[in-house]
Amino acid sequence: MLLDAVPVVDLIAQRLLAAFDTGLTWPMGLLGLGALALYGLLALPFGLKSKFLVRQNAVASPLSLGLDALRRLIAPALVEETVFRVMLLPHPMAGLPSDRWLLWGSVSLVAFVVYHVVLDKTLYKGAEAGLSDPRFLLLAGWLGLVLIGAYWITGSLWLVTLMHWVVVLVWIYGFGGWVRLGGAAAFTRQSRKLAETER
Repeated sequence: MLLDAVPVVDLIAQRLLAAFDTGLTWPMGLLGLGALALYGLLALPFGLKSKFLVRQNAVASPLSLGLDALRRLIAPALVEETVFRVMLLPHPMAGLPSDRWLLWGSVSLVAFVVYHVVLDKTLYKGAEAGLSDPRFLLLAGWLGLVLIGAYWITGSLWLVTLMHWVVVLVWIYGFGGWVRLGGAAAFTRQSRKLAETER
């Protein structure tokens, strides 16, 4: 049984090394910006119209923003991209036929969406975070597609991690994510702060 697991471990190790070793370049950066712009053109109108996204400035201070942004760079961005893109998907340089690669891409996408449902039912249970809300799952699915496409083209863990990170920060600090992930307590605290500033 242990010997059977060795090829799988070796395959994952190869994927990790290849993705970590693929650095960022200017063309990759432009690709990432274009992909984020495309995602924004889809996600923002839908999210605002469906009222899942709410314009909201959740930045308390530059220091707290910086520390929280660093934490979110590691998790969810780096952790989720390592698992759902790098470990699940063949590296583009492996030369896998496109149809088989797209099949693995579908597996990655489904796993990414289901993971957020599980998060909502476990880690964020009772917080009303909305991670199993169909509107959020559609937004997450679109993001997953964009990230899968970017990884297929570049094979860079760093690019998809930064893209994921930017989307998370924009949602958390600009469109209601902070209150959703913090639950009722965060909403109460924020309401009190707003009331105090208006006095």
